[in-house]
Amino acid sequence: MSQKRQSKNNESINNTDLKSAVKECVRYIFCREGSKIPIKRAEILKHIQSVCETPSNQVNNVIVEANNVLKTVYGYKLIQVDAKSGVQYIVVLNDECNSLHSSVSDPQQRRLLNAALTHIYMSGGTVKEDDMWKFLTEAGLLEENDYAGRKLLMNTMTRQMYLQYNKVGDGELARNVFEWGQRAIEEAPKMYLLKKMAEAFDKSPGHWCEQYKEATEGT
Repeated sequence: MSQKRQSKNNESINNTDLKSAVKECVRYIFCREGSKIPIKRAEILKHIQSVCETPSNQVNNVIVEANNVLKTVYGYKLIQVDAKSGVQYIVVLNDECNSLHSSVSDPQQRRLLNAALTHIYMSGGTVKEDDMWKFLTEAGLLEENDYAGRKLLMNTMTRQMYLQYNKVGDGELARNVFEWGQRAIEEAPKMYLLKKMAEAFDKSPGHWCEQYKEATEGT
């Protein structure tokens, strides 16, 4: 067999292996995404190397192609997110949705998340922890001593990157605040939230000038 023909055969084998690795990568991402917890690149690498024996120098190609499949076939995309250790990804909708897309199936938990995101948005992007609990309690969405509900926002929703919960300031001025997480930034349609506010208060969305401007930017 000639060297040229051998090279062509090797290329064909490599392409076949790449396609198999891409399929396995997509399958793994969907299996992991059900929890909404960010997926570490190192975990993807370990999995496809274990199942498909994919060389380390091909992992980037596999992830790029897997992302293309997610976009064209399923309408999702991979987003790289900030992480303290290593590269991590979340899977979000490729196109903006007309409502808040969320994996939260429990109606009460979904209302809690919607309210928290809306309160942060309408408050300029940051809400102090005490103010968040007061708002949710007055809205009838959280009992005064509902620590399970608080934990849902502080832990679960932050791990899923719908929310950020951070300490700011030093000493006596230190306080914990809520902000939108990367998943909410990518998926939550601001105009949808603003329209819900407008319906609740019998106003037009343009009543809140700053929020309306932010919601319509880029449209």
